[in-house]
Amino acid sequence: MSLLKLPLILVIVIFLALGIFSQWLATRIKWPSIVVMAIIGLLVGPILGLINPQESLGHSVFSPLVSLAVAIILFEGSSTLDFRELKGISKAVIRIITIGAGLAWILGAVALYLIFGFPIEISLVLGGLFLITGPTVIQPLLKQAKVHKNVDSILRWESIILDPIGPMLALGAFYLFEIVEQGFELQIIVSFIVRLVIAIAIGFVASFIFMWFIKRDHIPQNLMPPIQLIFILLIFAICDEFLPESGLLAVTIFGLMMARMKRHDLIFKESDHFIENTSTIMISTVFILITSSLSLDVLKNVVSWQLFLFCFVMIVLVRPLSIILSTINTEISTRERAMVSMMAPRGIVVLTVAQFFGGLFVQKGMPMAQYITPVTFGLVFVTVVIYGFTFVPLSKVMKLSSNEPPGVILVGESMFSYHLGSKLREHNIPVMTFNLFDNKKDRAKEMDLEVFEGNLLSSNDRIYSDLTRYNKCLLMTQSFVFNSLAFNELVPEFGLKNVQMMPVSFTDEHARSNLDGPIRNHILFDWNFTSHWFNRFVAENNILEIPVKEKSQLTAHDMVLYHISENKVVTFKKMNNDVLNKEEGTIGYLKDAYLHRNI
Repeated sequence: MSLLKLPLILVIVIFLALGIFSQWLATRIKWPSIVVMAIIGLLVGPILGLINPQESLGHSVFSPLVSLAVAIILFEGSSTLDFRELKGISKAVIRIITIGAGLAWILGAVALYLIFGFPIEISLVLGGLFLITGPTVIQPLLKQAKVHKNVDSILRWESIILDPIGPMLALGAFYLFEIVEQGFELQIIVSFIVRLVIAIAIGFVASFIFMWFIKRDHIPQNLMPPIQLIFILLIFAICDEFLPESGLLAVTIFGLMMARMKRHDLIFKESDHFIENTSTIMISTVFILITSSLSLDVLKNVVSWQLFLFCFVMIVLVRPLSIILSTINTEISTRERAMVSMMAPRGIVVLTVAQFFGGLFVQKGMPMAQYITPVTFGLVFVTVVIYGFTFVPLSKVMKLSSNEPPGVILVGESMFSYHLGSKLREHNIPVMTFNLFDNKKDRAKEMDLEVFEGNLLSSNDRIYSDLTRYNKCLLMTQSFVFNSLAFNELVPEFGLKNVQMMPVSFTDEHARSNLDGPIRNHILFDWNFTSHWFNRFVAENNILEIPVKEKSQLTAHDMVLYHISENKVVTFKKMNNDVLNKEEGTIGYLKDAYLHRNI
């Protein structure tokens, strides 16, 4: 029961706020966001009993709200897949979503039958559901771990393809038992197949209709994001009327076709960002909605030796066996196969669809049907916690994510950028250089700096590069226009706080006013100096370093550039941060820089 009786609109807003707060808190405490969401949901709902959203919203609002949110999440995941990523891993992906999925389904159903004693009907249905990992849980962990490209691509493709296939397999198993009970009536079989084909066809046709409108300029650029959103919701709702849960499959097909046809043209960038932001909100909100709707009785049923034995079997036996056996003689290495086999957290789709089937089996009077939701939540929570806290260290132990300090990309080659890069390399910090107009590879390689091959500002070139080692970009060209364009291109890839730019010269105050907005907080060092000044200064002076413990020796004439921590993480001085408030590490600075303002 809910302790708080709140208006419907306030309940919705509270859970939206809790979802975003969970994402923010996770970034601050460096925890997997899914774990934080689960804890907050449990605290708000069953543990403290503050709000039960399923009771407050009512089943008629709660279920459609969750289902529509999952549809948006699935479309976002499938539409952002890049088919070029399949180069070198296509055989592995195909094997995992076919042979691997089949093995996992059978083994999971056997485990459910033997450990919990579920009837064979429930075991096969849940076995199909438990194939699902899903982008809602995979993508946050992949962003945090920054694993090698092959592992990242395989896990994302698997999660997005199996997300709708799992419910379809479960639904197929459910209908199969219905057909058996009713004596193999041809009408039921034909009806199921026809409705499934219609749902698939709607996904394909919708993508061609949408692209037809785009190619003929029937959709204004500013209306493309909301119209695409309406397409998603209509496809899902219409298909679910034909066949329950088939909307997930249709929406995923729509997304995959869009990913195939749009070819990453810039006209889709705005709508992609819109759907991505919407998906981020939906992921966090829906997960908290579901976990906070559980009751204490459900939690008590979850805590049992059978559940922990089942989770152990799924994590240690079922997942590794299905992946390792299905990827024999594929393109990926043994370490990559092992890493993929150690990653299979379950998430929102499993929980929502399990509730749907739980209701169907309860209506049929099936024994143990009331335990479907507790067992599913237990698997979701245990796998999220275990994979959430072990994936990053395991990837580093297996050398499939970088053990080096986070690297820095220097966009724009100059005397100062080379000097800065060489100082960072003295601390074994990876440094990459890129210059769109004049790429002097020899000099950079002599200084042990990696050189980006191709155009860093092109997603077509970045997709083939492994940038796992790098998490910061410094825009160091002498053109504010170029730096601004590069800033807008690279922020979605590296994050807003990880892209900074050098100050540049301006001919008048009107031009300088461009820096008065938020971008001012991304200007490096001191915005009153120009990149020309930095080049001239380092021609005769070096960047000096001093231990933080000796920072009292710095004077008002010295310009602080960066701080390097004991873990070799570099933080660059900007307008809105103070790198001198650290207790340990090294400070990089320019001695008496302010005495040479006019050089």
